[in-house]
Amino acid sequence: MLRLNRRAILAGIAATPFAARAVSADEFYPIPVELLENFTALQGKVTLGNPDADVTLVEFFDYNCPYCKGAAKDVRPLLAANKDLAFVLVNYAVLGIPSIGATRVALAFSRQKPERYLEFHEQLFLTRGTIGPEHAIGVALKLGANKAQLLEDADADPVTQAMKSAAQLGNEFGMRATPSYLIGRDAFAGFLTKRQKQAAIDSYRKCERAVCA
Repeated sequence: MLRLNRRAILAGIAATPFAARAVSADEFYPIPVELLENFTALQGKVTLGNPDADVTLVEFFDYNCPYCKGAAKDVRPLLAANKDLAFVLVNYAVLGIPSIGATRVALAFSRQKPERYLEFHEQLFLTRGTIGPEHAIGVALKLGANKAQLLEDADADPVTQAMKSAAQLGNEFGMRATPSYLIGRDAFAGFLTKRQKQAAIDSYRKCERAVCA
């Protein structure tokens, strides 16, 4: 069982989101350029799809967010419909100690089996009830992770720092809900349907903004 020490707990509670909500996609807001540079350096993010894509959609999520569970079903369809899309997942553990434990395992798994992370992500969201480290370890092992290495990495400094950095950056970006999104320099705090995400992708292709004037 993964042990959660005080350092691990503090790494995941730097931000407290409001409940996610479905709202109009024209509520995207711009992020200062200097903060976007911090995102480029963020460790622990997982890039799916085309890493050299012209369009990058970023999702900040928590494994105990019910809206994030629904959003997880959109990743494969969006990637299938947009060959020039990079979809970046950022573990944003803000919903309590179980989320912190699950996130530590998730980040460790992403270091060990990055090519299977989307499978891990989808299968973990199939878990009923609260998702904690035990659930995450079970899924990781089913997908071929080495348990000893997984547990060692989960409690290592790189994972701790990645969690702290994600929490700090989410706060700086004003992401008070899970999921939250970033496309280009436009952020959105709250749930977006697959149709709304596709609209933002289409708009970015046209005018490099989430919503064209």
